[in-house]
Amino acid sequence: MSWMRRGWTVMLASLLFAAPAQACEGEACANGLAYEAFGPPPGRSQPVLAFFIHGDVSAGGPADYMYSYAKQFAASRKNVVAIALLRPGYYDRAGKRSDGSDNGRRDTFHSGNNRAVAGAIRELKQKYNARAVVALGHSAGAGTIGVIAGDYPGLINGIVLTSCPCDAAAWNASRGRRGGFSSQSPVDYLSGIGSGTAIVAVTGQADDNTRPDLATDYVAKAQARGLPARLQLVGGGHNFTGALAGNSVSALGAMAR
Repeated sequence: MSWMRRGWTVMLASLLFAAPAQACEGEACANGLAYEAFGPPPGRSQPVLAFFIHGDVSAGGPADYMYSYAKQFAASRKNVVAIALLRPGYYDRAGKRSDGSDNGRRDTFHSGNNRAVAGAIRELKQKYNARAVVALGHSAGAGTIGVIAGDYPGLINGIVLTSCPCDAAAWNASRGRRGGFSSQSPVDYLSGIGSGTAIVAVTGQADDNTRPDLATDYVAKAQARGLPARLQLVGGGHNFTGALAGNSVSALGAMAR
């Protein structure tokens, strides 16, 4: 029985000393959402703000995989502030958590959560007195910024939609989910996007989650409206790594000028 007591002791200790995720508060909090900023502090200049927005992270755990990309992005550019923003209900491995709910990590880019992200972007744009805002979103993060670009005209000047579920109904159907979802579709908000807004959709050719036809259809409809949209199909699947990440960050870099 001693091994059982030792097991319970270890479990109890881990529960007592594990740092719980904290609600968003303090300087690194905008409109209730936690973030990490890399680059010059506010008040030094009029920078370009480059947002990095994560996906659903359906397997669980911290949603901070964009931190390293944002840090590298800012380090290699002058007068650019890169911000990795945690969507509502998500947390990082340091214990910071955004207010709101991740809705069980599915059906996450609905109007309430998209409104929260747009509010955070607006607040940070004002805080840094930014001359322009560009954003890269992966998976559900792409769904989020795709909607915001059209629903809040002029807030974002360029978007990179990586592994985009650009038509939420078609995406859910392709995943065997029919009805009962409230996520908004970027394709439904194309009419609100300003004519000068740069759009790049990047999708892995082997992506069996947000399949390439979703981005292909979105770009075709954007181009039909006269928007400067282009599609990049790259090697790899859905995860933000390799060619998918490299091409997405490069596309964002071309906008951050």
